Amino acid sequence: MKIISKKQRRCDILVKSAPELIKLLWEEGFFKTEKNFAAIQSAINDRGYNPKTVTLYSAIGRANFLKKNGSVGNLRFIQTHNFDDHHDANKSVKSIGIELLKERKIHPNIINVSGKLFADSHFSQAIFEAFKEVNNMVKRKSRITRYDGKNLMAQAFTPGSPKLRWSQILTDSEKDEQEGFMLLFMGAMVGIRNPKAHDHVIQKDEIKTLEYLALASLLAKKIDEAEIVNVP
Repeated sequence: MKIISKKQRRCDILVKSAPELIKLLWEEGFFKTEKNFAAIQSAINDRGYNPKTVTLYSAIGRANFLKKNGSVGNLRFIQTHNFDDHHDANKSVKSIGIELLKERKIHPNIINVSGKLFADSHFSQAIFEAFKEVNNMVKRKSRITRYDGKNLMAQAFTPGSPKLRWSQILTDSEKDEQEGFMLLFMGAMVGIRNPKAHDHVIQKDEIKTLEYLALASLLAKKIDEAEIVNVP
């Protein structure tokens, strides 16, 4: 019976490609000292894998955590930084992203649905999830289930017979506030949520994303402030 080590069993579970094999060696500290191609290939073979030479060369060349020393025919590879340091730094960046939202007093619901996406630089999805949550918050508080998006906002906030309101809607100023925020909610659904849901919209601007999340947060806070009217 062939005895398989814990390390090899772990490798069998996790590794599916040459780049993953190289990353696994990095995680284990294999590249803390210089290694030539033969040593790398031998280490991978010892783990029960035998990728093609050209595939392995390509994976080593693309590994951004390795640098090469020497000349053609005598190349040696060594890590530029430790695996643990790299992942600790990534965790720190993610933490900073979420802390930034908290510092800006972004509504907790928006942080819950979009915080990790924002920290991971998935900006388009972060925006979509934020305004989807605004939509769902209105649904939950108004108890309107027949409508969604723009129509939901019209039904919930219409000045004539609102389900949610911010005043008694008696004075011109109060009527203007009710109508104005109704239009803001409707516009957010049509102009922000819907395009993100139906089209392949790419957002790469962190600052603009933060501004979108701030708008979603404002709307979420307005929902919290709204008074429920005539809900059975």
